[in-house]
Amino acid sequence: MKTYTFHISFYDLAFLGAFFLGMGFAALLWFARKTNRSANRFLAVVLAIAALWIARILAIDIRLETYIPYWSRLPMRFLLAFGPLNFFYVLRQTLPLYKFRIKDLLHFIPVLLELGIHLLEVNESIRTGATTYETLIFRQLNPALHLMAFISIIIYLYLSHRLIENFYQRIKFNQGDRYRYEMRWLHHLLAGFGLLWLFWVLFTATDYFYYHHELGIHAYYPLYLLLMILTIRTASIAFLRPEVSLPAVAPAFLKTAPPQELKDKGIWLKKVLKANLYYLDPELNLRSLAEKLSLYPNELSRIINTVLKKSFSDFINEYRVVEVSRKMQDPAYDHITLLGIAFESGFNSKTTFNRTFKQMTGKSPAEYKSELKKERPYYNLERNARFATVISNQEAAPKWTAEKSNRKFMFKNYFKIAWRNLMRNKSY
Repeated sequence: MKTYTFHISFYDLAFLGAFFLGMGFAALLWFARKTNRSANRFLAVVLAIAALWIARILAIDIRLETYIPYWSRLPMRFLLAFGPLNFFYVLRQTLPLYKFRIKDLLHFIPVLLELGIHLLEVNESIRTGATTYETLIFRQLNPALHLMAFISIIIYLYLSHRLIENFYQRIKFNQGDRYRYEMRWLHHLLAGFGLLWLFWVLFTATDYFYYHHELGIHAYYPLYLLLMILTIRTASIAFLRPEVSLPAVAPAFLKTAPPQELKDKGIWLKKVLKANLYYLDPELNLRSLAEKLSLYPNELSRIINTVLKKSFSDFINEYRVVEVSRKMQDPAYDHITLLGIAFESGFNSKTTFNRTFKQMTGKSPAEYKSELKKERPYYNLERNARFATVISNQEAAPKWTAEKSNRKFMFKNYFKIAWRNLMRNKSY
């Protein structure tokens, strides 16, 4: 029986962990049901390419060909696709209505060249019996291929930077600087990638001209690991951060809409929101609500901002706070914690709930509930809050509540909240 012992170093363990993390986040981004799904899928492919590259480096380091002789013939390098995929991810983030066209495939023509070189390496590997990374073609063409990849990535990073700057210019006099902060995370990560690739080029040039290419691949391991860390960080932020409804260009007929028409739409919007309880959806955003109402996102935003004089989040959270206040006074919800009531009312974050509730009522949720026991709340929450139920006899609570209040309900509610949080944050 043929035996082989793997010699695992610290970098090998780090590469192995980075590979599984990268492929895991790539799967999450690909299958996540979000509004910007197409943008996330571009990023998922970027992450999968980086993970395959790391897997190839790991296999070379542990000399996997001793156990699996022909693994190196598998196509695991797509370096010339890294730049275009990042560019199209940024493009879909800044221009969500952009449609991928056939001519956009021209950006990926260099990938065909890379695959052609790989086929030549495989052909020589079959003739000589050596691995692809030990063939003469690999030694001759690999430096040129890496140089092309560096140039491509730096060019596309610059183009991505221009996309974000143009995005800022479009919204400068339209919706203010709020969205500038929403895109800051992406801008910083792109700058980090740019600095990494520039340092990589300088390091490679130093190795080639000063050390005559004798440093070996081990000297590049920290750079490979840093690349994976940046890529995984980008994917994790993109997956975990709440979706942003980007501003769109308003149609001409919306710009000339008379004030009375917008006012009627504002009255209609409040009636529909109350009747259908859309605010109870914790994943509700401007785009999804516009789809439910068969409106353009910018039209809905104009109604809320112009007629109701509120932001979208304030408009929705106002109804949620009213719902929380109503449930606080309902004996049927006495067995549920304040956080449970908040989740039942559409909030998906404890911090957001506490901050919003205090902004709208002037008191924290606990203080507000304590105040209910003393007197009727006097805060203006659009609806008139109901009095708490008055018990006129000495019967125990289970006799007058709608449902029997016992420990089972409490645990059932906790499990419901835990499951809901797990579904919203699948990466955990």
